[in-house]
Amino acid sequence: MRLLLSLPVLVVALLMVLEGPAPAQATPDLSSTLESIPDKLKDFKSTVEEKVRAAIHHIKQSDIPKKTWTWLSETFSKAKEKITNTFS
Repeated sequence: MRLLLSLPVLVVALLMVLEGPAPAQATPDLSSTLESIPDKLKDFKSTVEEKVRAAIHHIKQSDIPKKTWTWLSETFSKAKEKITNTFS
């Protein structure tokens, strides 16, 4: 019975120890962190910009816009035809 009670306590203690430092203890020097934020934002901006440009280029090179337009035109024509036949 003691073993069954001590195992959960041991697991909780190990989890607390392995969790690491609290967020307030993780960065003791706040000024260096604040100075690096603009650099990180610039890197993030350039990365997002590159990915968006690559995605747009990929879409322009593929048949997706043409296929989408064709599908929408066919669907609209079918719907228009059905409405015309129904209310005529």
